[in-house]
Amino acid sequence: MVHDAAPQKPLGLQVYRGLATLAGVAGWPWFYWRLKSRGFGESFLPRLGLTLPAFDAAASHPRIWLHGVSVGEIAGVEPLVRELEQCLPQCGLFLSTGTETGQAVARRLYGPSHPVFYYPLDLPWAVRRSLDHIHPSLYVALETEIWPNFLVAAKTRGIKLALVNGRLSEKSLRGYLKLKDYLKYIIDLFDLVAAGTPEDAGRFLALGAAPEKVVCTGNTKFERRPNPAAQAQAQGFRERLRLQAGPVFLAASTHPGEEEIVLAAYQALRRPYPALQLLLAPRHPERAVAVGQLLSQAGLPCQYWHTLKTGAQERREAVVIIDTVGDLFALYSLADLIFVGGSLIPHGGQNILEPAAWGKVPLYGPHLNNFRAARQLLAEVDAGLQISDAASLIQTGRYCLDHPEELQRRGQRGLKALGTHQGAAKRQAELLSRLLPGNKPG
Repeated sequence: MVHDAAPQKPLGLQVYRGLATLAGVAGWPWFYWRLKSRGFGESFLPRLGLTLPAFDAAASHPRIWLHGVSVGEIAGVEPLVRELEQCLPQCGLFLSTGTETGQAVARRLYGPSHPVFYYPLDLPWAVRRSLDHIHPSLYVALETEIWPNFLVAAKTRGIKLALVNGRLSEKSLRGYLKLKDYLKYIIDLFDLVAAGTPEDAGRFLALGAAPEKVVCTGNTKFERRPNPAAQAQAQGFRERLRLQAGPVFLAASTHPGEEEIVLAAYQALRRPYPALQLLLAPRHPERAVAVGQLLSQAGLPCQYWHTLKTGAQERREAVVIIDTVGDLFALYSLADLIFVGGSLIPHGGQNILEPAAWGKVPLYGPHLNNFRAARQLLAEVDAGLQISDAASLIQTGRYCLDHPEELQRRGQRGLKALGTHQGAAKRQAELLSRLLPGNKPG
């Protein structure tokens, strides 16, 4: 049965659908090669729709499908998942990711309580098979996950559509406005757009979203807190790393071009702090070997975290490369000095609120376009410090290590500021519940 008939599909959508079909038929060898070249491959068949997730066919109804592309999105939505578990216990929650690193985090956070699987590529047959297999009543996209073929197919099946933690940068808006008629049709498919900030809400409206569908709820990334499981994990990591003496410098989510800056700063900071330890966590763990080669060239022996975590080796080197997925949040609690990467290069940054949730003060570069609200929140209470290059990382890092009590006070101010931005998960859960069949507002 066809539900909620959409307006006449724009020509751009028909062109997109044709190109997506062609890409799926002709491009699968490249997709397979790309996965394998990065050390992956598990997601190949599921993302093409050739294998489907296994779950109890009698799983609860109605079903809510939440999708986040990778680690940051799927971890950041945990407060909403827990809120939905509380307020809608009768519902079945299904979670998907687009990357294998995100999948590992989702399985750790949500499995086996909820089915966790790979999101299909936006190919007509993959989308069709996935939707007909899972049969959700409500689909929830996280942040910027807007896939036209999927949304059209879901809408045709009468599935309610929501976008939460909605994010749209000024730069993206300028590009999207060139395709406004096409994108307005896509945005209009959503029954709810829950924007993360008032600025994001305004940009969705400028793109043509219906005002009655756009709500500013805040972002659940502001609500993630260390729970007992994370605290226990952190203590276990402390023991594995044998952190007994000497400060710890954690460089998190680094990208190519940033590791060199981190290493220069580390070597400079070791002169006044010879016992300084470095935990270096590349944003993509498959780069760990390449990062290890950089360390070797710099004359810095290192170990890989997975060998320490599993007990295969004992800690003996001052530098450890974090080459696992899902451990970074707990590792933040162990650090005295923290740099969050993706920010010294024009990438858009990574989540600086995760260290702040432990009462830590993150250092970051100028490129935080994807986390402007987070930067503003911490900057207003001097709980985040911006750097620009190796020299400023050395200078600021030295100041932080020299003044641990001041750093602790700043961290507590940041933690308090985070406490004033609570409630996004509850607001989003209430709005989502109204989209479910048979549920009444309130």
